[in-house]
Order: sequence, then C-alpha cells, then structure tokens
Amino acid sequence: MKKWIIGIVLSNLGFFFLLLLALVLISSILTSAEASSQESKGSSQGCSVVASGTLDEETLNKFLETRGVFKGTASSFIKYGEEYNVDPALVVAIAMHETGNGTSRMVKEWNNPGGLMGDGPGFQFSTLDKGIEAMIKNLSKNYISLGLNTPEKIQPKYAPVGASNDGLGLNKEWLNGVNGFLKQLGGLSTCASNEGTGKYMIPVDNPNISSGFVDRVNPVTGVAEHHKGLDFAQPIGSSIKAADDGIVVYAQMGVSGSGFGGYGNVVLIEHAKNKEWTLYGHQSKLLVKVGQKVKKGEVIGQVGSTGQSTGPHLHFEIRKEKMGGQIDPAPVLGLKGK
Repeated sequence: MKKWIIGIVLSNLGFFFLLLLALVLISSILTSAEASSQESKGSSQGCSVVASGTLDEETLNKFLETRGVFKGTASSFIKYGEEYNVDPALVVAIAMHETGNGTSRMVKEWNNPGGLMGDGPGFQFSTLDKGIEAMIKNLSKNYISLGLNTPEKIQPKYAPVGASNDGLGLNKEWLNGVNGFLKQLGGLSTCASNEGTGKYMIPVDNPNISSGFVDRVNPVTGVAEHHKGLDFAQPIGSSIKAADDGIVVYAQMGVSGSGFGGYGNVVLIEHAKNKEWTLYGHQSKLLVKVGQKVKKGEVIGQVGSTGQSTGPHLHFEIRKEKMGGQIDPAPVLGLKGK
C-alpha cells in the first residue's frame, strides 16, 4: 500500500514540475507580449522594433538585474555580440523569452540560454559565459550570415510554429515575446542604421566603365550572356565604397552553388530604404563582415581580379531581389552606359 502511494506521489510530482515549467514560460510570453502590444507593426525591412541608440553595458546590466541567472552578464552579451557581429539586444531578447527571464531549468542547470538542442535534450555548457557565446555563435553562423537578422526573419527557422518539439504550442507566441523584450531593451540597432538615403553614389573614384549592362560574349568563358552590372576598370587595391547606407548580408569568396560563383571576393549589401541590394564583385580584399552596418561612402573593400575576371575591376550590380532582379546601374548613378 505504501509503495502504491509513493508511486502516485512521484508520478504527480513529475506532472506538477512540467505544469510549473509551462506556467513560467507562459507568464514570460504574456509579459513580453503585453510590452509589445503597442508596437507599430513592420518597418521598411520587416523590423517591428527599431532602436534609437546603442545598447551599452550599464543599461543592459540594469535590465538584467532582475532576470534570474542573467544578473551581471551584460559584458558577455556585448563582448560576444561584437566578436560575432550579432546585436546584443537581439540575443538578450531571445534568451529572455527562451528561459522565462532567466529562470528555466535549462539555463539554471545547463547554462543554455538559447534553447540550443541536438538530437536529444538541450546542450549543456560548463559556464553561463560559454553558453552565451555558443548561442551568439549559432545565431551568427546559421541566421545572421544568411541575412536572417530580425526576429521576423529568424522565427520561422528558430521557433517554427507546429514543430514536433513544441508540444505546448508556445512557438506561435515567440515573435511577439521576443519583440516585447526588444522594446524594453530599446530596440534592434540593426534596423536603425540601414535605412539608407534612397540615392546611390558611384562606388569608385574616377569611374571608367569597361563593360556596361549589355548583351555580350563573356571574356572568360566565351559564352554569350547578358552582363548584369557595370564593370569599373580600376587600379588594383583601389577603394570600393558602399553606394548607400545598409547592412552586409554576404561577404566572402563566391563559390559555385552559393549563388555568387564567379564573382570572386564579393560583398552584397541590403538597403532597406529602396528595398534593394547592391553587389560588389572581384575584390582583392574584403573589409567588412556579414551583419556589419555600413554608411554611404564607407570603404568596404579593395579592387581586385578574383573569380571570373580578366583584369582588376569592380563589378557593380543593383538588385531588386537578393538573388536576382538586376537593373542597369548607369542611369541610377547618372552615368552613360557602355
């Protein structure tokens, strides 16, 4: 009889533990959702919460003062955010939502602030500092580097609605929850600085167009093609400048299968003002990283001849879509094509 009673008690304890965890998460969601209920929906690049300034360590520590295990951890969020080019406000907002304001078992016992999981249970880290770094590194590699730099863009992959591991259906509140915390933190700085002026500048000094937006025979492959941009012949090492304010969404050697094969060292910048992208190909040296915010006229690289190229030049494109929709840059820049 005693064993039977003990068994009932133990089974009920397990049930109540799960119920308590669910209530903590739901409470976190409701709190953050309430904070975001007055938020204006959507900016020109899909940001619901736009920052008015930069989040500093003192301000962040005040926010974290009553957030469970996260008290005093602002330096870790900011340090690794800068190292991996991820907005600390974005990381903190996700961490707050995932852990119920720093109170979940996963973060208290496993030092896992981002809900990172493999095939089994969540990952465990030796310290919270290491857990924060792992979370930020994951966001940088698997989200920011792919142009998924706002909660609106991150949510379908990070917390998909209807996911098999979301038995309580909490993912449907993920976006409102994260944006609620972002509002409390002052907004997402990524969204604040890449609106742009809406007018492009010529990306090189002393422009000399060697090939225009025309049908031609590719000088490297010998195949007839439509040249989808302007080529500016320039001395190797010359400065390449951002045509407008924006955020870097691609910056590396374009390999076959990436959508940037043949461009060599290439940079793609997103401009929210125009809802367009500019591309800068064949660089000898890249001076920016994915996720970095750039200002109009800022030097982003140096002219080279990498990729499919017969000599030093900048291949410049204006795109209506991230992976296509090129238009002739010449009239936009006030130049005569060739």
